[in-house]
Amino acid sequence: MNKGLMIVLAAVLVICGSSAIVWAGEKQSDVEKTTWGSIISDVVGHYPLPQEEYVNGSPGTKTKLSQPKNWLFDITMRRYIESHTSYQFGNPDAPHQKPLSRLEWPLNTWWLDMELRRTCPRWSAGGRASFNVARDVVGRMQDTDWENPENTSMMTTYSESYARMRQNYSFRGDVDVNISDWLGLPAGFEIRPLFAFLYQHFTLYDYDGTQWSVGNYGHDNQSFGIDGETDVTELPDVWISFKQDYYMYMIGLRGSCDVLKPTRDIKIRARGEADWGPAVGYNEDHHLRREGNMFIREKTAGNALYFMLGVDMVFWNTLTVGFTMDYLWIRTLGIHKWINEPLGVNQCWSDGVKVWSDQTSLMMHASYAF
Repeated sequence: MNKGLMIVLAAVLVICGSSAIVWAGEKQSDVEKTTWGSIISDVVGHYPLPQEEYVNGSPGTKTKLSQPKNWLFDITMRRYIESHTSYQFGNPDAPHQKPLSRLEWPLNTWWLDMELRRTCPRWSAGGRASFNVARDVVGRMQDTDWENPENTSMMTTYSESYARMRQNYSFRGDVDVNISDWLGLPAGFEIRPLFAFLYQHFTLYDYDGTQWSVGNYGHDNQSFGIDGETDVTELPDVWISFKQDYYMYMIGLRGSCDVLKPTRDIKIRARGEADWGPAVGYNEDHHLRREGNMFIREKTAGNALYFMLGVDMVFWNTLTVGFTMDYLWIRTLGIHKWINEPLGVNQCWSDGVKVWSDQTSLMMHASYAF
């Protein structure tokens, strides 16, 4: 056993010594590739930005791992458009209509993103923090019920309210690996498989709404509409407070391509990314005006997809400004819980429980490499 251990240690010393001899003979201008032996210096060391020939290469040459080893700071203004997060649940009792109730919360407002990334020849790792910088949300919160046991497709109650955010935030961390040289891609192309974790926290509430309801159920009422005798009720102030957390664990690909170089110091780059992974969701709404103290909670799991496209203009390989559009798709199923302790209510079921979100955003960003 001791003899075998000594052989292994000797082999490690030979390999490390050989690597040191080879690196000692390299030119000082060469950019070293990331290896297990240099991973510590990659993390804590500082390296100058590469010379022009390392960045651009010559036409027709294959990619070399000459990506600069540096830090990159990025700041982004993000505008959500046509975005929402929603949930619904069915009736666990006869006639088992699905859905029984649905709530849809708009997310259309302004956010600020800040990202710090460490970039090395073979890999990069970064973290991004985001938070809303505006509270008012464009769009209405919609609350819909289908409570008629004789006509389960008939909408019996519908309300619209203004929506507003409290403090919302998200965090994304990811690590990627540059495989462009393994694929033999031309200079200016990059392909990077990645692993990412994304967390989102939403807190919203409604205010100053209007509710339409039908109290007399009958077969003559049309489906998906409110007909007959309709009551209209104003809903002043706040009626529902909503909280939601999403946890997403994703794998995917990101890539970039230098499409144009108008001057020696400026180039235009296209970027893209596609990710997939499991998603877990937790949400709670507090019905503030119901009798007792009513809470509705869901715990769900499913899938998430993420897509991104962008165009950047890079100046002196240091300053970058660009425009990006992305889309996040979340679909989950799970358990619904209805709690009202003063009234002795504590029910749990999975019938027709669905939580989902569609998030589209437009972004302007600027980054600086140092």
